Amino acid sequence: MTIDDIKNMLEEGFKLDYCEVINESPNHSNYSGDLSHIKIIIVSDDFIDESLVQRHKHVYSKIPEVVKTIHAISIIAKTKSEWDESNEFTASPPCSKN
Repeated sequence: MTIDDIKNMLEEGFKLDYCEVINESPNHSNYSGDLSHIKIIIVSDDFIDESLVQRHKHVYSKIPEVVKTIHAISIIAKTKSEWDESNEFTASPPCSKN
């Protein structure tokens, strides 16, 4: 599974205004080169009238194989108008490298 594979699944599953999949795996302890931590930033009006939990479930439903194999997934899911209002998001915290 690659970042491009994940992005392709999201492109097939949503009418996207914006989508970025970031590999955060190297930021974590014991990084082996495998894809283990990702951040998904996704903007789609498919999220209109969905709560934050519903949006996350909606994203998970489009990438079931990823959910089974990735250790951690961070999701920022916004509608187009929410993104236009503010495209800022909180960066992932640093991992303690033991």
